[in-house]
Amino acid sequence: MSLDERLKYAAMKARHKNLLAPWYKKWWGVVILISLGIIFILLTLSSLYVVNQVRQILSGQTETLTEQQQQEYLDTIKGDGTNYRLGTTNPQATIVEFGDFACPYSKESSQAISRLATEYKDKIKIVWRDYLRNGDSIDLAMSARCAGEQGKFWEMHHLLFQNQDSLTTADADRPSKLAALAEALSLNTKQFSDCLTNKKYLAQIKKDYEDGNKLQIIGTPTWFVNNYQFAGAIPEQKFRELITGIIK
Repeated sequence: MSLDERLKYAAMKARHKNLLAPWYKKWWGVVILISLGIIFILLTLSSLYVVNQVRQILSGQTETLTEQQQQEYLDTIKGDGTNYRLGTTNPQATIVEFGDFACPYSKESSQAISRLATEYKDKIKIVWRDYLRNGDSIDLAMSARCAGEQGKFWEMHHLLFQNQDSLTTADADRPSKLAALAEALSLNTKQFSDCLTNKKYLAQIKKDYEDGNKLQIIGTPTWFVNNYQFAGAIPEQKFRELITGIIK
């Protein structure tokens, strides 16, 4: 090639530099490279996730997590140990009730539960937990716990349901009605009144309610019989069949 031809070629090359550039330096080449890079990163992350999951399965970590979730569920049912209970400390059947002293269905079940607790006192344990439908029930739940600190929880439990119709509405007369129940149980009425006024056990009542929400309770009463959930006012005979099917 002559010098003149070389000069012409150099001028042409300069004019068409973009067309003659390698593909990876052109705009579409850059887009392709970036896209390939993103795909590579996603594939790498996906592979790492799969490998990590396999390692967890092989090491038993996934199973441990499931067991942990199950234990958290059981702990949520039984509570922190401060709830009042009837029956034996070593039961074959444990009945946890989430109830409301203002609920007619909880009232309907209360006498049957008391009879079963007496009849099977060496075989079963019954635990009461508060699940309040509205703020009007707070004083009722508080009254039972305030009586409980003087050793009369279940007696107040019985009286609250027995007098439910006159106690459901939080009117101006309710404090005197609750005080009358405390007096009927021979409680220290000043201690009871102070406990009620100061809402001494509000944190425990709130804990029961929060646990009920975790367990996705939608109404009262809700029962957990050996951790199996049932809802509504269960007839006494059905409860009896359930218990006799569990105990030895």
